[in-house]
Amino acid sequence: MQVLLSAGTYYYIRKGIRVSNTAYALQSGGCSGTCKFCSQSLSNRADKFYLSRVKWFPVNLDEEKEKFSSFSRFCLQTVIKKNFEDEAIEILEKVKTKGKSITTVPITDDYLIKLKEIGVDYLGTGLDTVERLWNEVGKPFTFKEYMDFVKRSVSIFGKRHVYVHLIVGLGEKEDEIINLMKEIYQIGAEVALFAFTPVKGTAFESLSPPKLEYYRKIQKIRYNLSNDKEVKEDEKLAYLTSGCPSCDRPYYNEDPLKTLYNIPLRDYHESVHHD
Repeated sequence: MQVLLSAGTYYYIRKGIRVSNTAYALQSGGCSGTCKFCSQSLSNRADKFYLSRVKWFPVNLDEEKEKFSSFSRFCLQTVIKKNFEDEAIEILEKVKTKGKSITTVPITDDYLIKLKEIGVDYLGTGLDTVERLWNEVGKPFTFKEYMDFVKRSVSIFGKRHVYVHLIVGLGEKEDEIINLMKEIYQIGAEVALFAFTPVKGTAFESLSPPKLEYYRKIQKIRYNLSNDKEVKEDEKLAYLTSGCPSCDRPYYNEDPLKTLYNIPLRDYHESVHHD
């Protein structure tokens, strides 16, 4: 069975040097969704071996599955294609790691229960933007279907075990994304923030990423909501990569030579003084 691995994960598989606590995998074949920012959408001409800034490499999972045991977590990004739910379950059953995560569009409760049974302890879903921009961004399903899915997922995986992915910089108003984050936390889910990244070949390739000052403000508000307190002693904690335990997705949104939008935990002490 073929899966795509992020550059860092692939480097470990081939060279034996692990630079991340999480192994990142992506279903192959591209996605039938029409999100205008995403390189995986089959509606655009973007390279399907890229997701955001990261290059992904194909491997035979059956040949490499034993090598993932040294990671704390295996994170699978799904795409919309025929029988993707069954394929995702097969992939996650093959991998033996302490933690397992999946990011998916809305699926049935039967699949959610099966995922939990095979060891998935955290689930993510790409809500991505506010309701006002839903059609403009090209999201699949409806905004309500996503929010209902978040509620269903929380009821199955538990509070704070569901991460709702939000992309900052798609044209939302500041109060819109703040209110949306508040609603997500009230449901019992968590928020994982991403900075919009223009990708060549997508409909949004000519748009600009968010200003760092604006992104930092949203990060601090997310941190406050997540921890039910204000950032005081070290506000840089709010700038760490937000996501499942062990998630440190490095350079997913940013140029390594520039200030990082999301600071991987392992780079924290080296990076906090670069702002």
